Amino acid sequence: MSYQLSGAQERRRNNEAKANEYYERVRRQEQELRDLQTQLGNTEKQYADLQAQKADMDARMRVLTTAMDSATRSLNELKTQITGKKQSIERDQGEMERYQNEVVRLDREIGELMKQRK
Repeated sequence: MSYQLSGAQERRRNNEAKANEYYERVRRQEQELRDLQTQLGNTEKQYADLQAQKADMDARMRVLTTAMDSATRSLNELKTQITGKKQSIERDQGEMERYQNEVVRLDREIGELMKQRK
């Protein structure tokens, strides 16, 4: 009987040691789980913050794109207006030269007529 008692006590100690080993293992895993849950919460918050920043940056990009499109249209309109003004100036210069040449010709003609009159 003492052999059986001794064997039962040994099995009890072994089982108790195993139970304690698993208890410690469970406690470590529970702590790791809490740490992972904390890390998950922090990461989710960081992700939400980054999404908010991205949405803000996307909105800013849309505003910038609109502003750039507007500036491009303005540049093109101004270039067109400049080209038109240059062409108008060239035409007007041509007309000015034609009238100046006519003035010079008429001055000569008036000079000749005045010489003939004397």
